[in-house]
Amino acid sequence: ASTSTDPARQDSTLIVEGYETWNAERLADYFAQQGLGEYREIFTYHKITGRIAPELTDADLKDIGVKIVGDRCRFRSLIKTLKRKARAEKRNKIVWNGKEHLFFGKFEWCLSTCCGILPEDPSTYRLTNTHLKIKTVNPARCGPIRLCCCADYSMNNIDLSQVTDVDIEGIPPPCLQQVMCCANGKENIEISSGEGETILVVESGFGEQVSTLIMNQVEESQLIERD
Repeated sequence: ASTSTDPARQDSTLIVEGYETWNAERLADYFAQQGLGEYREIFTYHKITGRIAPELTDADLKDIGVKIVGDRCRFRSLIKTLKRKARAEKRNKIVWNGKEHLFFGKFEWCLSTCCGILPEDPSTYRLTNTHLKIKTVNPARCGPIRLCCCADYSMNNIDLSQVTDVDIEGIPPPCLQQVMCCANGKENIEISSGEGETILVVESGFGEQVSTLIMNQVEESQLIERD
């Protein structure tokens, strides 16, 4: 029986998200990598695709020519593993990376960081299909001065399936900075969940885009949770 030896094709099967779209050849390649290459022609002949594979019963496998009981058990186990890996990859897929917008403009940045000598220490945001991860840096200080070392940080991992509301609040820059330095505003994205309220701070004009991404993933996460 033939097995796939194409490195590009083998590498592609390491990523199993979207396996439902695999054609019969790609699914057969995946099984071949798991030591079941002798059945490759059977799966391609019967046009068993990624969408059909989860519906296969033991009787179906026997009908298409998988006569060995142990191999039928392995096929069914691999299909379950495939579904589990795909769900895990889908949950952890990164949708958006961002960071806290700390300053209204260059003037405030220069004052706060001594023209870049001191660290900025913005919070960082990572949105996946199921969670919003917020890393907040807590810099060490000597009085009001932030030090360049000895900082610690905290992580907040928000389960999107528990999010109930996402709102946006515009924050205009101080009048003097706006007039003299052409400073831009900020936007607070307020996220309400069972864990309380969390605020992301982004540059003015990006709030709607980011909040839409979050709400889309809230809906996706709730669908995954129901499945």
